[in-house]
Amino acid sequence: MTNIRSPRYSAEDAARLRECAKACDSAITDVVRRAVAAGWREEEFALHLADAAENYVMYLAKRPDRRRIAANNN
Repeated sequence: MTNIRSPRYSAEDAARLRECAKACDSAITDVVRRAVAAGWREEEFALHLADAAENYVMYLAKRPDRRRIAANNN
């Protein structure tokens, strides 16, 4: 399983977004590879990932009072 590194940049630094994308890409690739190895078709798993991401975005959007801070406060 891929370890996701903690961010090195503050929440205000533009480099943090690129760093997050890199961390997410490798973690998602690892999950997809494990799902395919378990017998799931890559296409069906990809569709579920898209649905899950959309559901989570909608969950966040419904919480406008949510205080947005980095998980590790940096």
